[in-house]
Amino acid sequence: MVKKTQNPPEKNQQIVLFSPAEAEHAEKISENPLEEVKNAFDITCKQAFLQNPEGALRLMGIPGKVTLMEKNVELQRTSDLKVDLAFWVEYPVGSNEYPEGDKFLLHIEFQRQAQKNMPLRMAEYDMELALANAERDKKGGILNYPKIRSYVLYFWPKEGKDDPENCSIEHVIEVRYRKILLYEKTLAELKQMALWEYMAFAPILKDMDEQQLNEAKELLEQYAGKDDKKRSRLLLTLAFYFKRKYKRNINEIIQNFDTMISKTAETGYYALTPEEARQEREDGMAEGMAKGIQKVLAMLSETQREKIMQRLGEENRKSKS
Repeated sequence: MVKKTQNPPEKNQQIVLFSPAEAEHAEKISENPLEEVKNAFDITCKQAFLQNPEGALRLMGIPGKVTLMEKNVELQRTSDLKVDLAFWVEYPVGSNEYPEGDKFLLHIEFQRQAQKNMPLRMAEYDMELALANAERDKKGGILNYPKIRSYVLYFWPKEGKDDPENCSIEHVIEVRYRKILLYEKTLAELKQMALWEYMAFAPILKDMDEQQLNEAKELLEQYAGKDDKKRSRLLLTLAFYFKRKYKRNINEIIQNFDTMISKTAETGYYALTPEEARQEREDGMAEGMAKGIQKVLAMLSETQREKIMQRLGEENRKSKS
C-alpha cells in the first residue's frame, strides 16, 4: 500500500499545464533509443497486474474475491505467438458469483496503438492457449478445453474505440473478448484499485491536470522507494506519455524532473513513437548517404564525377518509372 506523505516538500511555482506553450515544436532528435521506452512500457504493464492482482481484476471488471494461480502461463506447444499476460483464475466453491466454483484462463494484451488485425490476433491467441492448456489423457488426447476470458487494454486516447471485441469467421471460429480503455479511467479510480504502477500513465488519464500529475509523480516515487531501477523505469514512462501527449518537456511542469531519471530520458528521446522513430531513422540514413556520396565525389576527377552523376540520374529515373 502506498501512503501519501503528510507534509510534502514545498513546491516551486510552476506554469499551467494546458496553457499554450511559447515554443511547442519538439527538438530535432538524431538518435532513437526506443528500446528502453518499450521495455519500460512492457514491464510496467505486467507489473501493475502481478503486484496487485485484486486491483487488476477490478480494472477488468471481474467481480468478487478470486484466487490467481500459475501466473504468466506460457504457450507450451510450438508457436511463434507470445501472449502478454495469462494466468489461471479460480472462484472457490460457495462464492457469491459462482456457488459451484469456476476456473478460467485470464488472457490480457497491452496495446499502445490499435491494429486492424487485432480480432484475428486474439483468435489466434485463444486457440493456442486452449491447445496448450487443454486437459489431456495419458496418450495426449484432449479431454477438455479450458475456459478463456481475453481482454485488450488500450492506453493511448481514442485508440481501440473501433475494436469490435470479436473475431467471427463463418463455419470456422467465433471468439469474443473485452477491451478496456485505460485513458477513460481517472487517477482517483486507479488509486482506489491501488494500481500504483499505472500512475506512470497519468498523462493520458481522464480529466488530468497539473496538480494530479504532480500527485502521480509523488505516488510513483513513494511506491518505488529505494529501488532506483524501478523508480527510473516508472518516471521514464511518465515522461514519455507526458511529452507524447502535450508535445512539451515535463521539466516545464515538474522542475528538475530530468535529474530523477536516466540520461536517455534527459535527452528527450522518449518523445518518439515507433512510427516517428522509423521516419527519423529513414531521414538520418538518407542524409548520411547523401553526405557519404558527396565525400566520395570530392575525391574523384571532374570527368569521373560527371559519369557517376549521370549514372545516378539514370537509375533514379528508372526507379520512378
